[in-house]
Amino acid sequence: MKVFIINLEKYAARKNHALNQCQNIGLQAEVFNAIDGRLLSLQDIKDQTHPELSAGLTESEIGCALSHQGVYQKMLSENIDVALVLEDDVQFDDNSCDIISYLVANIPNHPTLYLLSDVRKYLRGGKKISDSEHKLVTVSQAALAHAYIINLSAAKKLYDFMNPVWLEADRWTYLIECGVVDIKAVVPAVGHLSELSYESTIWHCEAELERKKVIRELRKVTVNKIRKKRPLLIKVKNSMWRIFMRPFFEIKRD
Repeated sequence: MKVFIINLEKYAARKNHALNQCQNIGLQAEVFNAIDGRLLSLQDIKDQTHPELSAGLTESEIGCALSHQGVYQKMLSENIDVALVLEDDVQFDDNSCDIISYLVANIPNHPTLYLLSDVRKYLRGGKKISDSEHKLVTVSQAALAHAYIINLSAAKKLYDFMNPVWLEADRWTYLIECGVVDIKAVVPAVGHLSELSYESTIWHCEAELERKKVIRELRKVTVNKIRKKRPLLIKVKNSMWRIFMRPFFEIKRD
């Protein structure tokens, strides 16, 4: 297993934090230099995003998406079977390495992604992780991409599906609805957000924060457009899920 820490080069303290987190639980990590979307030219953004469906994404969100896709590309070019992908604000539990080792040893060949972070909603039941109080559950709603395990077939699926950029790197719920990859999560979570997450690298200054409301409204309109473009079969499948399955099998995180 390879461990990648996605980090903007100028944030040395965040990089050192993440490296220390890995070292503390016995993991050797490689720093993957993130793409700073704020430094991309208008032409670069045009070349690397969908002309319509990327509307409402900030330059930083585009850079974040490109960075995660860069990891997937590296997995493909180097034939890396499994990777642990981290952002530089991750915080591990003491037993995280044991859980990670178990997941890596038991990950299937079909496109699979394991979230180590908290998820919004998941299905009842799940598979108990040996010698622990944790279990592996099927996710129904989730966001955040600061800690996850991904296999090679999932990296290919996500890269092909999300390139050029039109979705946020962590829009897991939509990917679940479309059946792109099998997304499961560890409950309770073992990969958390540290206090560094309070210092956003997406909304990084007052000017960005002032734009946030307008940008978010535009993104909301675009996401509604994206959802309307889903194939009819996916729409029917998710409608049936909401009516007949979700009320009985879904658990909302406290």
